Amino acid sequence: MFLRKESIFVLAVFFVGIIGIFTVYSCHLNGPPIRSDGVGYYLYLPAVFIYHDIGLQRIATERFDGLMPVGSGASPYKNSQKYLIKYPIGEALLMMPFFFLACLASFVANVKIDGFSFLFQYAAAVSGLFYATAGLAILWRVLQRRFRQNTILLVLFGLLFGTNLFHYATYDSVFSHAYSFFLFCAFLCLIDELIRSGYSPGRLITAGAAAGLIIVTRPTNALWLLVGALYGVSSIPKLLKRFRFWMSHAKECLFFLAPFLGIIFLQLLYWKIITGTFIIYPYQNEQFDFLKPEIVNVLFSVRKGLFFWSPILFIALPGLFYVRKRYPELFIPALLFLPLNAYVISSWGCWWYGGAFGHRAFVESVPIFAVCLCSFYEGIGFVWGRRAFVFVTLVCAAFSTWLMAKYWTGAIPFDGVTLNQVIKAFFPC
Repeated sequence: MFLRKESIFVLAVFFVGIIGIFTVYSCHLNGPPIRSDGVGYYLYLPAVFIYHDIGLQRIATERFDGLMPVGSGASPYKNSQKYLIKYPIGEALLMMPFFFLACLASFVANVKIDGFSFLFQYAAAVSGLFYATAGLAILWRVLQRRFRQNTILLVLFGLLFGTNLFHYATYDSVFSHAYSFFLFCAFLCLIDELIRSGYSPGRLITAGAAAGLIIVTRPTNALWLLVGALYGVSSIPKLLKRFRFWMSHAKECLFFLAPFLGIIFLQLLYWKIITGTFIIYPYQNEQFDFLKPEIVNVLFSVRKGLFFWSPILFIALPGLFYVRKRYPELFIPALLFLPLNAYVISSWGCWWYGGAFGHRAFVESVPIFAVCLCSFYEGIGFVWGRRAFVFVTLVCAAFSTWLMAKYWTGAIPFDGVTLNQVIKAFFPC
């Protein structure tokens, strides 16, 4: 029965997501799908497989009138003829099957294979939705080992529509967040299976590949690897035991390290081809300021505050107290990851992360919040408390979905949102 519930939920999310994508582009709410940051994440694929020019000169000439568009993340590297893409390659690697499907469909339909026609645009849009729904399916699999099916259904529904996850699975699905969400869910599932079922070569290879992809999709998400390192560790003796285990199983660890380093090497190789050096900082004038983190703004501001735009995550925080009993393997990792992740995000110079619905840098953290909410709900000992939880979850989902609708239709701007604008969107008269 639980498999049927899971399947129905995932298929329903994908179906509603397709409707969402169709609505966005048929109603011209935004477009094309490959735009802004998404251009930079995607460029690797047409550059390598169609134009055979990783330096992007041909794409700049044939597609963008000689200059790559501002905001694409591709800029001339020093005095060379080459463009450097500041965004890493991970999303392009994950999107590759959909890119090849678009190539095949273009060939069959006798449409020019240029990497940017409507077939490539919609393949890229559906790719992000696919990975978001795949992430939800994997997360359900992890949660069902510890929580009831109805709990999981309620929580995943609440997080899908009570955060900006659905938005980044549809409206901005070519951004990196749906892909990172999938990778976070996959890595958590793999680590759980490694701890529960043993360190088999197959699991280690897959976990290493997932870890490598996490880093070359969004480098700051490397913090998620702490979850793997500390999963199931609840004390100093257990931590020392974990290290001793790794030391005594060094050969087995190579199964993890080989794909992990191999995927990272692809990023280093790209930098070497473009810049002549394996290690660079591609963001140039953008940087962190770890001495002045904008924690209050990132968490509470109207502009992009996490808890303002996704209040359901605020009620997830008390769930940390229940995680220790309901999901003890994840208690210490969650306790460390959540504040460290918030600190790193808050330290980025552009703490609001540009035009976005809510604070987009937290989308991939949904698996941790899901565990907290499931633990909270099942830890409540009173019927009225659980009913209140359900009511608040649905209200939060309705509120965030309403904000999303206003964002999609332009009533709420992409950036610089003020409280007055939100109020006017609520009460347009």
